[in-house]
Amino acid sequence: MDVRADLTRMTWLSDQELWAIARSMMTEEQQERLHYLTKLQAQRPLTQEEQEAIEFLRQEYGRVTLRKARAYALLSLRGGRPLLANG
Repeated sequence: MDVRADLTRMTWLSDQELWAIARSMMTEEQQERLHYLTKLQAQRPLTQEEQEAIEFLRQEYGRVTLRKARAYALLSLRGGRPLLANG
């Protein structure tokens, strides 16, 4: 899916749907695999298969992060105040 289109479509989601995105994470399995491959990459060159896996996981991490940021921004705008502000 096109990231820009996905982020734009989020504008019309309900607050409940946005909160679900804001609280979402990569699966534990994906997080562990990314951590493992990152450590492995520091020790030796990755195989082609490992390189493809780490690239996919990095892209997924970036996608999740962008969606979370967009969700928090939209919720903040809807609420009229920054959600992450101190106090």
